[in-house]
Amino acid sequence: MPLPHPPRAAIITGLGVVSPLGSGVPGFWDGLVAGRTAVAPITAFPAADLEPRNAAEVRDVPADDPDRAGTFALRAAGEALAHADLDGVGRGRMGVALGTTLGGMRLFERWMAREPMPPPEHVPYYAPAVRLARTLGCRGPVATPQLACASGTHAIALAAGWVRQGRADVVLAGGTDFLCRFVVAGFNCLRATAERARPFDVTRRGLVLGEGAAIVVVEEAGHAARREARLLARLAGVGCSADATHMTAPDREGGGATRALLAALDDAGLTPAAVDFVSAHGTGTPYNDAMEAVALARVFGAGRVPVNSIKGAIGHTLGAAGALEAVLCVETLARGVIPPTAALETVDPVCAVLDLVHGAPRRRTVGAAVSTSSGFAGTNAALVFTHP
Repeated sequence: MPLPHPPRAAIITGLGVVSPLGSGVPGFWDGLVAGRTAVAPITAFPAADLEPRNAAEVRDVPADDPDRAGTFALRAAGEALAHADLDGVGRGRMGVALGTTLGGMRLFERWMAREPMPPPEHVPYYAPAVRLARTLGCRGPVATPQLACASGTHAIALAAGWVRQGRADVVLAGGTDFLCRFVVAGFNCLRATAERARPFDVTRRGLVLGEGAAIVVVEEAGHAARREARLLARLAGVGCSADATHMTAPDREGGGATRALLAALDDAGLTPAAVDFVSAHGTGTPYNDAMEAVALARVFGAGRVPVNSIKGAIGHTLGAAGALEAVLCVETLARGVIPPTAALETVDPVCAVLDLVHGAPRRRTVGAAVSTSSGFAGTNAALVFTHP
């Protein structure tokens, strides 16, 4: 029987999530569809000198875990491996691509504050991908892309390349990040935070920080077929670009985001008309949302494709954001439901060129879904998912 895809196509065969809406894909998905928000006052560390005091936290991992980001990643990877039925499969050609913004920052904070340090044998690696590979025995290629808020998306794009090029049969790919004093104080100094995350809303003032992790199993099509794996989606296209304009602000004309989107569509062999849903970066900052509206309308046409953002529900999870959105895209393909954009009430006229899903979920047959990410210094990435 012929294989369903050309050799070395990249297929998604497993998903795992740790999120403020709940650990596990079902809790994450159900919370998004219900329009719930996990934004609440920060409780993971003393916040007396930090304003605003809102975040979207994972509540079931101890706040004093010296490698909270690594713990998130391990939990998500465990779910993804079980979902893909890979527990008994050899890991000699299994790689790890795990994006992050903060890495082992909590350990650094403990050292700076002269707090007790864990024994040397328990000191977590600064690169979460290394800890994940060592713990799980993955002996394929390993990398930790650190490209600001596009890190998780870049990690999945990197995994697709490894699989297509024959460097790995399976890759655990995604992102992980966590909240700490350093990141909250840093974003507050930039005046980038707000009390609520309101993506694309006329009252949006900034982002709300969040934490969590997501892992997708990217598997070579022939390898998946030989073991009769369940095929969830095809990672059909990836595209990356740089604005090369400013240290923090995006290109307001959306040039970099446009190039990443077009590159991903070209890689997938699709036209913009073939796309049925876009998971936008949608941070809730004035500049990002306006830039994305320009880029998405330029590529897909004004109001043609439904768009949402999950950051009103779980905050901006930094290096994990794009990976969580990749899980959303795969679930949307399977379920034919687009979750609403939580906290979006009145669409900004600047963003009205988009068909923004808000208020209630929308039923729609989705044949191709796109996720977009942008980060500080103008890093952009886009992923295209289609049915397997």
